[in-house]
Amino acid sequence: MGLNSYKKLLNNSLIFALGDIGSKGITLLLVPLYTFYLSQSEYGLIDVIQVTINLIVPIVSLSIFEAVLRFVMDKKDISSIFTNCFFITCISSLFTIFVFTILYFIGDYNHNILPYVCIVIVLQLFQLLYSQFIRGIGKVSLFAFNGLLIALTTALMSLVFIVWLNQGIEGYLLSIIIGLSVSVIYINLRVNTFKFIKFSSLSLNISRNLLSYSLPLMPNSIMWWIINASSRYFILIFAGPAHNGLFAVASKIPSLLSIFNSIFFKAWQLSAIEEYDSKDKAIFYSRIFNFLQQFLFIVTAAIVLFLKFIFEYALESNFFTAWKYVPFLLIAVLFSCFSSFLGTNYIASKETSGVFKTSLIGGITNLVLNMITIPIFGAIGASFSSMISFLVMAIIRWHDTKKYIIIKYNYRNLFYNMSLILMQITTMYLSLDRIIEFTVQLFLFCLILLNNKEVIKSAVKLLKFQTKKN
Repeated sequence: MGLNSYKKLLNNSLIFALGDIGSKGITLLLVPLYTFYLSQSEYGLIDVIQVTINLIVPIVSLSIFEAVLRFVMDKKDISSIFTNCFFITCISSLFTIFVFTILYFIGDYNHNILPYVCIVIVLQLFQLLYSQFIRGIGKVSLFAFNGLLIALTTALMSLVFIVWLNQGIEGYLLSIIIGLSVSVIYINLRVNTFKFIKFSSLSLNISRNLLSYSLPLMPNSIMWWIINASSRYFILIFAGPAHNGLFAVASKIPSLLSIFNSIFFKAWQLSAIEEYDSKDKAIFYSRIFNFLQQFLFIVTAAIVLFLKFIFEYALESNFFTAWKYVPFLLIAVLFSCFSSFLGTNYIASKETSGVFKTSLIGGITNLVLNMITIPIFGAIGASFSSMISFLVMAIIRWHDTKKYIIIKYNYRNLFYNMSLILMQITTMYLSLDRIIEFTVQLFLFCLILLNNKEVIKSAVKLLKFQTKKN
């Protein structure tokens, strides 16, 4: 494994960082705007609509956008792959429009919202297809900028429709529609995806191969949705939309951690696929995982350190109590990051059935725990259920992926990091004086930095090297 593999991973990570930090940063900055101009119930309903869309998209698309990335990276017959994926996406879009048309006329729904939701889903199908395609053909800078473009457009439109025109939920959906539309148009202008479409390349065999890869990822997406989003419905039923609004706001804070993992994962997925056949892949995978887990623990500790300050000064006061839901959600995201890393082994080996199997177990665990904990403990039970579910999934994948690759974990470092984080979280619930609490947390944060000093030194060296090179 040469130095070029690490340099390429770093370069791609830096490119994705520019796009993700900008796009996710804009999304997070919108949270105070939403909490100010929307009620808890309205924000809770918007969150339910969004997680419902997140459930529908992988189902109607058959997760074909996952296949376009993996197969295009093989650099074989790119036009045929994209043509067949595009054709499947068109059929999915027509099916979506047909179903929503029926629902519009016969269902007892909010008829003003249904057309917007349908348009969002159709646009998202094509946006995902195009964005994964350009990522697969190596246009990572374009992919990163496209994510930033969607977020910026959506933010500007939110100001127009929610703040200026006071359109509420409909304004929120309109801003998403315009953001996705701009993205689809921009990618086509930059890459001209239509030149890759050749109707002579339509093939039942190719489509069957693509679907055999993507179909196991469809229920996998559903399982991840169950773990991440099904709790909203249980909270809505047992606690009401106001509590769901609080939980929705709380779930945005762990997305700070998700930003860093998302940046890395997009770059890592490319490197993992490219290096899978290397004889030194075990060393490469092991070094990267241990670097990743140390970095994520540092970020988690930093978020916990400033958590109450974020809720006190950045959000409306009636959302302050939502901080109680965040610590378990943070640990849940941490475990999900580990699970995603291990899941890449299934993707690289094209053994996607393993992804489904492990996600199914995690999804069932989450549903069972939600039914037990939410009626008793409320929204905080949902946070706990997510944490345990992702832990179960990570443990199963840790054991199952040994048949693909043996990763050497730094168990001692992992144990110390987890212990310090749990101590940090415990101080938050002890009702200590704010100054004393912050002092204790700051001390624990310094211990985490000390425990992970090697990753800090490595990061500084890599950044210095990259700066000199540039």
